[in-house]
Amino acid sequence: MNMSKTYLGKIFRRTEIPTPRTLLLTDSAKVCGRGLLYALVNSHLGSSTDVLYLTTCLSPQEIRRFVKEEASGKLEFYNGAKDPCGWDSDAPEVSLQLPLQEILRHKTTAAGGGKVAIVVDRLEDVNYHQESSQLVRSLHMLSAGDNVEQVIVYCGRDVVPESMLAALCHIAAATVHLLPTSPCSCRLVLRKPSGKVIKAHEEFTLTPDLQVQDVQPAKSIRTQHVSESSETDVILAAQTTFSLALTEDQRIAKNSLLLPHTRVQTQGGHIHYTPDDVDDWDDDDPDDDLDI
Repeated sequence: MNMSKTYLGKIFRRTEIPTPRTLLLTDSAKVCGRGLLYALVNSHLGSSTDVLYLTTCLSPQEIRRFVKEEASGKLEFYNGAKDPCGWDSDAPEVSLQLPLQEILRHKTTAAGGGKVAIVVDRLEDVNYHQESSQLVRSLHMLSAGDNVEQVIVYCGRDVVPESMLAALCHIAAATVHLLPTSPCSCRLVLRKPSGKVIKAHEEFTLTPDLQVQDVQPAKSIRTQHVSESSETDVILAAQTTFSLALTEDQRIAKNSLLLPHTRVQTQGGHIHYTPDDVDDWDDDDPDDDLDI
């Protein structure tokens, strides 16, 4: 299927006009989105766009294994994983305590007028060292740069605070939420400059050389959830020495069982009270609550 007819295909082929200035890519503990991230980076490099890559968890050497060396664009790293707080050096290569626009200032202004793409991998690590409001403001300022073609933000939606994730979705022109389904699928939100909002759920295939192919509208994943639940029950039953499930006959017997405490009351209740000597029965100040 032609990728250009799908929104995910347009984003990764970079044929979406205009290019989303801020793209948010999220994954979770159940599914990793690095394949999509590297596919998008390779797409930028293949179109002669320089990429400024801020990494906070993997070394540049590990990431280079997934980047096409023959690409015409240049890839420059900011290693925020080595010494993010400057504890090991008086002048660390990258200090994650600084605003992002200050970390990348000399690179974004020294590109000679050429377009650059900025990658923040992973945002939750930067959020450990900065206030969420400052981080969102920095991302917005970076995306507004004259020579910045796109800011790609990669994070885990199950570890980022909900308020932070909501703010990121608000400033992002395109969001891609990767889902733990088979085949691979993601939910897209694309905001046009005209104000139109497009939402889509699409399936795709990621090839070993990090090419996004076979993009098509996703089918219902309801059956997948049911199968996952049934598989979980089977695994749980296999790990126990006794049966947790009921047979059909046992289920019918359980539902028809009348418990002793469920007897139906046919008459109202009665209160029996014996007055004490200290009870106040003064006619001038009667206690109505004792007049039973």
